[in-house]
Amino acid sequence: MKRNKLFKSLYFLIFLNLIFASNNSFASSQNIILCGGSPGGLWSLLGAGLNSAVQKVDPTSVVTYQTSSGGFANITQTKSGKCDVSIAHVGEIVIAEKGLKPFSAPVTGTKAIAMLYNWAPMQWLVDQKFAEKNELKTISDLAKEGLKVNLVVNRKGILPSILAESSLQKSGVFFEKILDSGGSIQYQGSKAASQIMQDRKADIWVNATFIGSGKIKAIAKVRDLKMLSVDEIVVDMMSKEFGSMPFTVKAGSYEWLTEDVTTFGAQAALIASEVSDADKVQLVAKAISLYPEEIQKVHPAMKSFNLKLARSVDVIAYHSKAMIILNNSQ
Repeated sequence: MKRNKLFKSLYFLIFLNLIFASNNSFASSQNIILCGGSPGGLWSLLGAGLNSAVQKVDPTSVVTYQTSSGGFANITQTKSGKCDVSIAHVGEIVIAEKGLKPFSAPVTGTKAIAMLYNWAPMQWLVDQKFAEKNELKTISDLAKEGLKVNLVVNRKGILPSILAESSLQKSGVFFEKILDSGGSIQYQGSKAASQIMQDRKADIWVNATFIGSGKIKAIAKVRDLKMLSVDEIVVDMMSKEFGSMPFTVKAGSYEWLTEDVTTFGAQAALIASEVSDADKVQLVAKAISLYPEEIQKVHPAMKSFNLKLARSVDVIAYHSKAMIILNNSQ
């Protein structure tokens, strides 16, 4: 009898401990290092949103945003443990997994926590008079013999620049030929590239950016613009090679855009690695699943973020802790 009472008491204590552990799984405060991009950009805003969501789950924990040169560096630093979680474009993850430049060997072990956005289309802006004069409708038209074009793309070695060159090559347009024809290629960040177009020092600018970008609107104030389409076969190849999303920029997206434009878009995901602290990954995933509105309100472009989108990464596996939480979220 005494032995039965002893076992009942022991079972009760174990039960209480399990309840306590469940309710306090994040009781110890966490400092979660998030590697993003440049200060003041969208990724830094996403860091602030993640911090707000995490603190709603656990007010003693914090997400510390760490600036970075971008997704390529973030993938490497997350694998090495310097970052707990980070943001990277899906195309950058694909390149890392394959070991393509700038990597010297495959970088594997990256795990998804959530897709953050998939609506940053490659927008090919061209001066309207230049387009009319040269009968340009798609980027493959840039392969015309004798065409002299001054092109500005994003900084060399980062994903939008890689996507620009690859999609042009698949359309029969090569940077070497542009240069041989007397044209030019400038590698500039969004702000500088926008200014170059405003100053009429380039005919075409391409970048992966949100619809309604202020940089594009600034160009449209001083130049009449047209947007070039990308052939569907090229869009398909970009999707297969880089995980890009087929995207249609709808007529009316800008005052001057009178017809739908077919292109492809960059996607960005929140990632961890197989060596990331599982408790930190679980806390971040839980915060996203419970408070997606904290992500939605960081920028007008993020209003469409939801948990269905968060679950849509398909180029790598999800971290087991994130998968369990997201699959059980509404």
